[in-house]
Amino acid sequence: MRLSRSLLPRSTRALASLLPALVLMVPLSPAAHADDLRSSAAQHQQTQHEFQSRIDAADDETRALLVRLREAQQEASRLESYTAEVKPLNADRAARIERQRTALTNLDATREALPGLLRQQVDELQSFIEQDLPFLKQERLARVERLRDNLSNASLSNDERLDQLLNAWKLELSYGQGLDTWRGGLIGAEDTEVQYLRVGRVGLYYLAMDGQYGGAWKTANGSWQVLDDSALAELRLGISMARDQQAPNLVTLPLSVPVESVELESVPGATSASTAAPRSEQESS
Repeated sequence: MRLSRSLLPRSTRALASLLPALVLMVPLSPAAHADDLRSSAAQHQQTQHEFQSRIDAADDETRALLVRLREAQQEASRLESYTAEVKPLNADRAARIERQRTALTNLDATREALPGLLRQQVDELQSFIEQDLPFLKQERLARVERLRDNLSNASLSNDERLDQLLNAWKLELSYGQGLDTWRGGLIGAEDTEVQYLRVGRVGLYYLAMDGQYGGAWKTANGSWQVLDDSALAELRLGISMARDQQAPNLVTLPLSVPVESVELESVPGATSASTAAPRSEQESS
């Protein structure tokens, strides 16, 4: 027979209401507690493993970034060094480009002025020869006339005319050094053949074919000065040196030009056959 809940004593009813709570407060068995610990430890290990994996990945990325940073620094250093090396080259190229641009700008004007400049240079070359020592004068003036004729030669370009003019000036300048000797008619007495000696542009001398007399050209009065026996001996020595028949030595001869117009390095005594100028177009002997 089932009693009604209301018929139970009050104390009994209170105890019945506490039974569920008491059941929850009963400790778990040792086996259940061990399972919870193992589960918690496994979860902790998994978390630690994930953290370590993240740390390792971050370390690898950091190391890779450091390697890339060092490579970038090295490349920047190389570029700075290269820039320092090419900077003056670039500046020089820029200056050359600017000069070429300026030259191209003035090219038309230069082309128009070139024929007049060439003719002026030919005239100056002729004047230079006429005021110089009168050695090989006809030969040198004939060269000037050929240059003047070429200025009117339509088959020649301005470049070719300029090249010929420069070569003529170079040849004239080469006469300013060394010794040279040749045979030719005596200036002022063309029927008399003599042996000439030229010492740069400071001395012009002649020796008779029998070696008994000779002279030195004097530009001051445009005539020959007779040489004494001592000077004739020096002249014969100079001719032998010019022929490479005598070892280089000092010679003492009167100058053909005023002393004040002669540079120290042009003194005849300092000139040797080893620095002889090119032979003339006339027959040398």
